[in-house]
Amino acid sequence: MTYRFHAACATLQRDPAELRLRDRAVLRILNRAGAATASQLTVLAYRNRRLAQAHLRRLWADGLLERAALPPAGLRGGSPFAYRLSPACLHRLGYRRNPWRGPGYLTHTLDGVDAACSLVGTSDQEGGSPVQLWLPESIASDVLPDGILPDALVVLATAAGSGVVCLEIDEATQHVAPIRNKLRAYHRVLESRQGWHVLFVVPTVTRQAWLRRVTARLDLGPGRLWTATLRELEQSGMDSVVAGLGSGAQTTTLKTAMDDPEPRWSGTPAGSAGWLELLGSGGGEELLGLLG
Repeated sequence: MTYRFHAACATLQRDPAELRLRDRAVLRILNRAGAATASQLTVLAYRNRRLAQAHLRRLWADGLLERAALPPAGLRGGSPFAYRLSPACLHRLGYRRNPWRGPGYLTHTLDGVDAACSLVGTSDQEGGSPVQLWLPESIASDVLPDGILPDALVVLATAAGSGVVCLEIDEATQHVAPIRNKLRAYHRVLESRQGWHVLFVVPTVTRQAWLRRVTARLDLGPGRLWTATLRELEQSGMDSVVAGLGSGAQTTTLKTAMDDPEPRWSGTPAGSAGWLELLGSGGGEELLGLLG
């Protein structure tokens, strides 16, 4: 399906410098992620659905955002629109839009943001988010060698342990050969990286079963490569059941899989007030110690 984005006006009716900090942070989030819905930005920034819808509508009316209507099957928690930065806003902020990759790319983008939101919305000790760092594809390009580019990267930490997770958002379109090649490449790169994992987020349990079946004979090492459905993540967050990929793979929970004793705590976990202040003021997350 083709999604048509449009802005309310071609020129900015309000300069981004005039916005409140939270709205400036939302512009930064949208630049990083590519697109998001009101329900997703409720989790990441606004905390209240009606507040999110009101702010996003105002940003759209002021020419800072453009939006596309989603079909009923694509609605995320009742949000009828996907939002992204308008060309005028991109130009004002000095950003460039990543090349659009066809009609399926918006669904892929929103599913990736959904996966991140499912984890950001999970509270661990003292009500904090376990997501210490969230790097969407646009800023995760140089994290791994050999041209390996995850759809997103999240650093997870709980009282029991931590881990770095490369998210692969699977839309049930790739065939056996490229998936096997991708898994082998991840295995080679991550074998020497303590606490690193890959999580294939799939749309259905049928696709999950197929993925496990076609990788069952691959020697991919213990406890590094996993799969879970997007619905499972949305419902259970860190308590989601994740199934291992490769020969001898086991099933566990995402929280249990994050068993690296190395501490990976950030002062600005994703979704926190400190994170929004950092993004809204133009700063970037401190990576030292989080990706070790």
